[in-house]
Amino acid sequence: MTVLVLKGKGDSIISRMKDGRVILFNRENVLFAELEPGMTVRAKVSFIAQNYIIVDPVEPPERGIEAIKLGLGMVSDTENWENAVMANALLYIIELLESAV
Repeated sequence: MTVLVLKGKGDSIISRMKDGRVILFNRENVLFAELEPGMTVRAKVSFIAQNYIIVDPVEPPERGIEAIKLGLGMVSDTENWENAVMANALLYIIELLESAV
């Protein structure tokens, strides 16, 4: 699965499942030190609990347009309709720009 790295509390990093569960990254993974908020990383699930899951990155993390689009997609699925409208508008603009190139 591909996940977006987000800033957690303090200096921690997390992600979120669509159902709201927190995604934690295995700190013992060799790629953990490379993770920063705003990146995407392919990961495999290593542990599932009721309120969270733990994943292990399987490829080096990436920055760029795909991370931005994934983040906007997450915001467009939120209950805050104002943020969702803005996220969908930005996604639409990005798609227009990508099709023009």
